[in-house]
Amino acid sequence: MIVNGLMARNFFRLFVLLLVWCGILTSLNTLLLFRDKQNVNEYLTSYPDDPTFTTNDTFLVLNYERHTSETVITNGSWKDGYNFPKDLCTAESVNETKMDNVFKNSIMPLPRKKLAYCRVYKGGSTFWRRLLAYLQRNIKSSPFRIKPQDEKIKYSVSCAKNTLNWTYNMLTETRNFMFTRNPYSRILSAYIDKLYSPNPYFWKTLGVVIMKTVGKKPSCGSAVTFRDLVEYIIQTPIEKLDDHFIPIHSICRPCKVHYHYIGKMETFLNDTVNIFDKFQINSNPYITQNFRDEYKKDAIYDTIHAFVAFRHESKKCMSPDTGLQRIWKKLQSRGIISENQSLPLNEKESQNILLSKLLTIVSTKHEKSKTDNLSEQKRKLFRQAYNSIPLPLMYKLQSVYQDDFRLFGYDPFPKSLFGNRTNIMPDMFLV
Repeated sequence: MIVNGLMARNFFRLFVLLLVWCGILTSLNTLLLFRDKQNVNEYLTSYPDDPTFTTNDTFLVLNYERHTSETVITNGSWKDGYNFPKDLCTAESVNETKMDNVFKNSIMPLPRKKLAYCRVYKGGSTFWRRLLAYLQRNIKSSPFRIKPQDEKIKYSVSCAKNTLNWTYNMLTETRNFMFTRNPYSRILSAYIDKLYSPNPYFWKTLGVVIMKTVGKKPSCGSAVTFRDLVEYIIQTPIEKLDDHFIPIHSICRPCKVHYHYIGKMETFLNDTVNIFDKFQINSNPYITQNFRDEYKKDAIYDTIHAFVAFRHESKKCMSPDTGLQRIWKKLQSRGIISENQSLPLNEKESQNILLSKLLTIVSTKHEKSKTDNLSEQKRKLFRQAYNSIPLPLMYKLQSVYQDDFRLFGYDPFPKSLFGNRTNIMPDMFLV
């Protein structure tokens, strides 16, 4: 009896001690949350100015057939941006803990204006990082004055070193915005820019990874085909994808964060102007009347400068002439140069052509191309690129981005890519 009494008293003491520790831990957690909230307020007021599979997938086919009879949400660019349907949000299917760093690294706070921008690669981020740099420094000028390659000048402050709680709290104290983009367009744009065009850095890193993933000998990442990229995306868990291919809803988390404005790349200029208006910032110094021309000239300079800068190192994988042919195809796919305009340089001339001369040639060809229907050309080349991908792979690709399609109002099964396909088109990028 005495032994049982002692055991009961000891058990009671342990139980009381456990309750005390639970209370202490709860209090500490509350204090940490309060500290994060307090640190956010201090930050916003005192931050310095410079800172391969078979076709037997019945579910996907049925999903396509069901979709063709449904209505797709297609909200355009309204004064308040895209009307995000939070009622369509579901639990994440990926490991969110592994994605926390991607989320924090993508949130870029601008304390001077009490703004926060979610950066999405291939979603207008180069332009917005330049614009944020001017806003933070109170420089009233066109962001295009900052060259695309000037990484030290572009805005780079993010929440990468902050806690997740701090980041979420900060986003409740600021005016937040983000841009989204049609997944098919974003994937193709990233392929052309980072893997098809001369880019030794991405060849060595991402290109080699893709080659290994699809079972090819990774001698040089420049040999990655568009189909290789599609298979890489399908076979790789989302949390292990390169940032250029992670679904946008997983990057910016609009189901958890209230964004005051969600713009779309498809209506980029209108949405950018609306953001300025909504946040009461004068857009005149930054958005000029010839914005679209500036945008294309900037794209030309960025493309040509990258070719010249990477030319020597790119020779390890391809000749300058091949590199220039790829650059030419890139400009045609972007609707900047007409397919009727040929590259006026031979193999010898391509070896050491100067930046200034090449810029003159491309700019002249761009002006001559304006009489052609470049928008239709861009759409045609887009269809041609995806029509080289077998339908079974297209179904799988759609599945990876199904939440982006649903949440941001994009058609997951456009007839131009899925309908009336009898033969696989040849790869337009085999140059």
